[in-house]
Amino acid sequence: MFHTAGSKTQTLADTSLPRRARHALERLLVDLHAEMGQQIPQLLQETELALARATPSSDAKLENDRLASMRSLGGGGQAFTRRFMAGLEASLANLQTARRKHDAPDAPPVLTLSLLDDDVVSDEATLANIANRVESRNSLGLQLLGQRFGVLAGAPAFESETLPLGPLALCNALADAADGMQLSRYARMQLFQQFERAMAEFYPPLLDTLNMRLAEDGILPYLSYVPVRVRPGSAAPAAILARQAAEENTGSGAPATPAGQAPSHGTGQTSGHAAAHTPTAGAAPAGGGEAGGGIARAFGQTLKQLLPKTKPAVPGFAALQTLLQRRRVLLAKLRPGDSDARVREPLQHNEVLDALQRMRNNATKANTLGDYRQILLAQARQLHGHGVALSDIDNDSFDLLTLFFAQLQRVLRKSSPGQVLVERLRLPLAQLALRDQRFFTDASHPARQLLGAVSLAGAQWLAEDDLDNQWLGLLQRAVTSVQQDSDGALDTFVEANQTLQSGLQALARKAEMAERRQVEAARGREKLAVARQQARAKVDGLLQGRSLPRFHAILVEHAWMDVLSLTHLRGGEHSDGWQQLLDATRRILDACTSDSPDIADMAFFEQVRGALEQVGYHADDAGAIARQLTNGPSGQGDMASRTELLVQLRARARLGEGSGVTDTDAFTPLSPEERLAGEELRTLKLPVWVELDDAGSHPLRRRLAWVSRHTPQVLLVNRRGLRVGSEDLDALTRLLTTGGLRLLAQDTTPADDAWDATLDNLQHITPADAFDAQEDDHGD
Repeated sequence: MFHTAGSKTQTLADTSLPRRARHALERLLVDLHAEMGQQIPQLLQETELALARATPSSDAKLENDRLASMRSLGGGGQAFTRRFMAGLEASLANLQTARRKHDAPDAPPVLTLSLLDDDVVSDEATLANIANRVESRNSLGLQLLGQRFGVLAGAPAFESETLPLGPLALCNALADAADGMQLSRYARMQLFQQFERAMAEFYPPLLDTLNMRLAEDGILPYLSYVPVRVRPGSAAPAAILARQAAEENTGSGAPATPAGQAPSHGTGQTSGHAAAHTPTAGAAPAGGGEAGGGIARAFGQTLKQLLPKTKPAVPGFAALQTLLQRRRVLLAKLRPGDSDARVREPLQHNEVLDALQRMRNNATKANTLGDYRQILLAQARQLHGHGVALSDIDNDSFDLLTLFFAQLQRVLRKSSPGQVLVERLRLPLAQLALRDQRFFTDASHPARQLLGAVSLAGAQWLAEDDLDNQWLGLLQRAVTSVQQDSDGALDTFVEANQTLQSGLQALARKAEMAERRQVEAARGREKLAVARQQARAKVDGLLQGRSLPRFHAILVEHAWMDVLSLTHLRGGEHSDGWQQLLDATRRILDACTSDSPDIADMAFFEQVRGALEQVGYHADDAGAIARQLTNGPSGQGDMASRTELLVQLRARARLGEGSGVTDTDAFTPLSPEERLAGEELRTLKLPVWVELDDAGSHPLRRRLAWVSRHTPQVLLVNRRGLRVGSEDLDALTRLLTTGGLRLLAQDTTPADDAWDATLDNLQHITPADAFDAQEDDHGD
């Protein structure tokens, strides 16, 4: 059963918790009684009104159930409240027991199936969905409460699934309390729906009250945790990892990478989910000799995508200025006579900001940030009556931002939503970067996060099915809020980024739930494929080399194979139903391969017809097929009836058809390289991002969410967690070995890639290059 909390009658008085912890929980229980004492009667009343407003059913039984449910709701309020509160108190009393049970190692998965009652399945799905939706709207309060309950239990922080008084605990208590009332199926669903509506209003303030009460009792009183609301890839993970690696190297006594010098690429380490499962590129697998070495080289080159390249460490702004100066010296050497050696009056910082603000107010148009700088200097020259120049720090900020945006434009798809939004951010970001140089050195800067999230909508590898109106609406509102502030203040970016990341977090949670549902559906398809393989193997074994007539082979393949697959799926190999069907299959194959088969008895005919009806065949069609199977060649009938039966079979959807369940013998044999690639794909820790070559000019980025260990099935989803494509493992391995598929260590944004490329280009200008350029200038 999905809900079990109500089955435990333990109270706080019965627990062996420390005195202080029990006292804190008792105070929470008092607050819960006060809140639920008002909410529960109102919940039952709303459910009763919903049933009263429902259209009376023409079915007398259903109508009687509805009226009985209304009477139960009207007169069972006190008992319902007692059971509900007992369930919540039990979850508090079993605080440490739930933690130990949650921390226990999971049993190894067993590929078995069992039939559940429809009500149980529906309750489980409904309550799980309610809990997930409530959790997504109250993630911060639940994280704070989970930390504090972890202190009370003397254990790490609780996750939402095991958190007492979390959404799932409340749903469990609701289901237990509803078990004590005489409610129809429809009334029970109405109760769950009304409970979710009530939770949307009373649960957020209740969480605040619970956290405040625990803080007053001294349980993490100064806890103030604000989650980093970053959509996967919206920050600059490569830069963060590089900076952390540089700090670790410095702390361990390793020499730090000097500013301006590109770090060595030979010391990169695997990070993220690929660390534990990615072989060293070029390492030969066990067993294979000379062929194995060739396989390793072919596959190792592809798997290098999983090893994140060592990125240049993010230097401070002073180091960036040094890199820019080296670049200017080198460019002056490469383009002699192009520099202006006149000394100009530096323009005041405030004048630069005022000029940018006037440009925004006047909607000045320019193609690049360099053009905006030229317009700014021309206007200042007219105002001052002589030529002026930017100060060193303003000039360096402009140069860095110009290089960054030029690199970013190269990795954005033209006329995409992201490219348009990035264009609208150029001047606001220029104003901010001139005020706050942390924009260049801090990957978690709000403006950097905002730019990264916006640039994602213009990625060249973004597919059309990745675009979502809700997502684009969030991006547009964030950019609009920044544009409305002509001053380009930091507070504006902070507020816009917080709002955006909060919305992106909700979308990411929604995508995660959608992906989880797709994985569960894929596992169901895998079980069906395994059942079909077992059925085919049993039929081949029972034939013992005999050949079926073509007509009967089609009947067995398209009809009886579905019966065997469904029975194996439901009961497994050791069930009585499976053994009975094997006996029936043996008789069918004997009848179809015998030259003079006996006429089957009526009981056997009814058994076969009933089995066919279970997989969805109409009674008449099931009878016609059963007659052909049980009587063999003697029951063929005329050619017209046989043809009509075959047409009906081929027009009818088979069990699992359209769900991606395929037969393994339909594939071309794989080469040794492809078999090795397939085994490596099975050992990856999923999910992992991949890039697939598309028929267009740019690859598409997908998420490999699941790979079957028993069949060639795989699951690819898009950024919204929806299933895309119909690729199988064999097709992916062929693409992997030919370079049409690339595995990625992490999901980055175009802004992250552009900034890393900008740093890499600057740091490739070594001190020696600049020194040689200076020496040549002196020589001239």
